[in-house]
Amino acid sequence: MKKKLLIELIIYVVLVVVGIILLFTYEPKEKEIIIPQDFRLGMERGVSNAALYF
Repeated sequence: MKKKLLIELIIYVVLVVVGIILLFTYEPKEKEIIIPQDFRLGMERGVSNAALYF
């Protein structure tokens, strides 16, 4: 019984360590954000909170 709990604890510790390593080494890919033309027109006119109705 004690041996089973020890093995389970080791597995959980390994999973936590791998999770922390992945958390700090993950680098998201940079994506270009494309703003639709409708939104660009409002920004060029100086309207900061323009609402678009379709």
